[in-house]
Amino acid sequence: MEETLPQLTNINFINGVIAFAGMALFFLMRYKNRKNKKIGFHLAFWLNDNLLELVISLVTTTICFLMLDDLSVYFKNFFPESLPLVKITAFLCGFANQWLLKLITSPFKNKI
Repeated sequence: MEETLPQLTNINFINGVIAFAGMALFFLMRYKNRKNKKIGFHLAFWLNDNLLELVISLVTTTICFLMLDDLSVYFKNFFPESLPLVKITAFLCGFANQWLLKLITSPFKNKI
């Protein structure tokens, strides 16, 4: 019996942009709420300070994005069908994923 690969129907450029926008929004909100607001933004300093978290975020967002079809089917059980659940789920793959990672990694940040 031949196995068929799962159909990844909701993985497309627009949903990828929405997921990336959710991730960018999370980092921008963290930057806005930083403790030391006297220092301006310097990309080199930000990358040095957040590189590990950025790489982990990109990997986990990609994994979540690959599960987009399954997640949107799961969310359809809880929300009305008139909502654009695939787009909302793509955004949550970017935004909520970062929030969850921050929640998990923040106790260890000073120890790494």
